[in-house]
Amino acid sequence: MDSHAFDQTPVQGDELSPDLQAVARSYRAQPVPHPSSAETAQLLHTLLTEAAFQTQEMHDESNDHLWHILVLARWRVYLLGQWFWIIGIVFLLAGILLARFLTVPDLITLLILLLPLASVLSLAYALRKPSDGLRAVEASCPANFVQTGMGMGLALLAFDSLLGLAATLGFALANWAPFWHLLLAWLAPLLLLTAISLPLALLRSVRLAVLIGGGPWLLLGLLALNEQHGSGVTNVLFSLPQDPFSFSYHLVTILLSLLLLTVLFLSAPKWQRFCAF
Repeated sequence: MDSHAFDQTPVQGDELSPDLQAVARSYRAQPVPHPSSAETAQLLHTLLTEAAFQTQEMHDESNDHLWHILVLARWRVYLLGQWFWIIGIVFLLAGILLARFLTVPDLITLLILLLPLASVLSLAYALRKPSDGLRAVEASCPANFVQTGMGMGLALLAFDSLLGLAATLGFALANWAPFWHLLLAWLAPLLLLTAISLPLALLRSVRLAVLIGGGPWLLLGLLALNEQHGSGVTNVLFSLPQDPFSFSYHLVTILLSLLLLTVLFLSAPKWQRFCAF
């Protein structure tokens, strides 16, 4: 058998036309991309996000995905670990012990300061590092990971609200403070800061959510604690509502925050592709 034909180069065995040779030379002259690991990870993230978004659009919009969202959010909350919940209980007990050494106005200010701040920090902790395995499950389900993150955020909001109710009830019984006034005083900023921090954590980063959602609130709270008789903004934000304007301010803040959270939850499939992770 003559093996001479197998020793020929591709050009010798099969000559290309001048036009095709020019095309081949142009392809050979093109630079070969060498993406870094960060660029590769970003590309994979974009492709997976678009794939999940397309999967979401393929499902019938009339289907009710609330059950899927609740199930996946339950697993997200479960994966937080027991220490997350233990720290929350210890946080409440530490506040009860600290109450013995502070005056009633300082306790009210501290309660209004810490409950909304705890909500922002818990959201940042829960959304700081998503689970890759759970993300794959979410991508194959009708509910996307943004809806699941919103569901987990609402679950944490409910947990923080229960802690606040327990602290408010104990404080009201111990100091004969008006329960509903104290409830409105911390519930309005709690819902407002959650409505601000949750989309920031999903769309940008948890650090930005903590900085914008918790930073100004912490500074205003420390300023209110340092002042003997707060005035201006601190007096409105960190005191019990007494007059009709203060009541109206807190009620409107609660309603607008709930409306914003509802709109964000229902419109999550539309802005999933802009998510930061």
